Amino acid sequence: MSEKTTLTLKNKENVTIRWAEIKDARTIVRLELESALYENRAEPITISEAEFTKYWEERLSGDNYKTLLVCGANRLYGFLTFVNEIKLGQVLALYIDPAYMRLGIGSNLMRIAEQMVILKGGKSIKVEVETQNKGGLVFYENLGLKRVGYVNDHLIKMVKEL
Repeated sequence: MSEKTTLTLKNKENVTIRWAEIKDARTIVRLELESALYENRAEPITISEAEFTKYWEERLSGDNYKTLLVCGANRLYGFLTFVNEIKLGQVLALYIDPAYMRLGIGSNLMRIAEQMVILKGGKSIKVEVETQNKGGLVFYENLGLKRVGYVNDHLIKMVKEL
């Protein structure tokens, strides 16, 4: 992916997709905390916003995480994070601002992620979804991911061969 890519949403709004930087950590945390309410998590996020921000700063400063942001109008609409090498296709996180769900942000991020995995020589894309996150499960199934097992009894592992 080039430094910045422009995308038009279903509501005709133009947004930019770019790589996250350390300075984006606080904004990412706020969006994840707001969006997590829709996941029906087995256990809620219990660390403070400040601790969570520090955690994200560490992620963004290292080599094990790569995060794509969807930005526009001075706000963050959503993000997708790979863990480890992009070639492995392991998506750690995909969060969309609840006010902007169903505008194509998540599906476009997943499409871009799939293209990136293929370009790096990968063969599949993988996600882990909370077992009670019915909306998330339907979303990923609509994108062609299949349920293949469980992780720690509260996450459903899903895979799509590319």
